[in-house]
Amino acid sequence: MNVGFIGMGNMGQMLVTALARAHALQPGELFASTRDPDKLRRLAGSVPGLQVAYSNRELAQRCQVIFLCLKPGETRAVLTEIAPHLTPDRLLVAITNTIDIAALEGTTRARVAKVIPSMVQSIQRGVSLLMFGDRCTTDDKAFLVRLMGAISQPVPIIESQARVASDLSSCGPAFVSYILRAFAHAARQYQPDLPVDTINLLIRVTAAATCELLERTGMTFDDVITRVSTPGGITADGIKVLDEQLAGVWEQVIETTIVKEEAKKARFEL
Repeated sequence: MNVGFIGMGNMGQMLVTALARAHALQPGELFASTRDPDKLRRLAGSVPGLQVAYSNRELAQRCQVIFLCLKPGETRAVLTEIAPHLTPDRLLVAITNTIDIAALEGTTRARVAKVIPSMVQSIQRGVSLLMFGDRCTTDDKAFLVRLMGAISQPVPIIESQARVASDLSSCGPAFVSYILRAFAHAARQYQPDLPVDTINLLIRVTAAATCELLERTGMTFDDVITRVSTPGGITADGIKVLDEQLAGVWEQVIETTIVKEEAKKARFEL
C-alpha cells in the first residue's frame, strides 16, 4: 500500500525518515511531496527507497493513504488541489488537532483519521495518538496501528481527548525538557564547581532510569515519591517546596493550550 506525506516541514520529514529507518513499509511504498523541489531531492538522497512526487496531485493519485503534514492555513488550498483524488477508497490522515475530523469529512469523500506524532518518534520511541473518523474501516484502524507501531506506541483515543493527551505526548518532550533544564540551572547556581556536563548527565540518566523503573515494575508516581522521600527526610522537605511552589502550574499550562487551540480552530475553519 502506497503511503504519501504532503508537506516536509519538521514533523513531515521526521515521520518519513523514522518510518523508512524502521522499514515500516515495503520498498517503493513511501512517498513525499513538498513545495521546495530542492528539499525534496535532498530528502530523497538521504532516505533510501523514498519516492518523490513533484506535485501534491501526483502524490494523491499514486497513494492510497495520504498524510497532511501542513500548517493549518495551508490545508484548504491543498485539499482543493487534490480533491479529484480524495475518493472513498482513499484514507486521509491529518497530524494536527487544529482541524476537526468532522470538518475534513465534510470537505472530502475520503475516509479520515488523525495521527498526532511526537518528535521522539525520530528514535522510534514515545506515544502517537490515533483518532478515527466515522468512515474509517477496521482495516484502516489496523493499518494505522501497525504503521505507527513501527516507530511508537500507538494509543487510540477519541477526538475530544486530543488536546490534553497531546500536552502529555506531543508537547511532553518540551515540557519535560524545560523542567529538567531548570533543575540543572539551579544545581549549577548552588554548586558552580560541578561541571555542566556532569550535572546534565546526572539529570538525564536519573530521569531515564526513573521512567524505566516505572515501566518495568509497575510502580506508580506516588510509589516512587513515597519510597524516596521518607517522612522527616531531606527529600520530603524538597517535595514540600515543590507542592507549595508548583500548585496550579500544570492546570494553567493545560488551560493555556486549550484556549490557544480553540482560537486557532476559529481562525482556520475549512
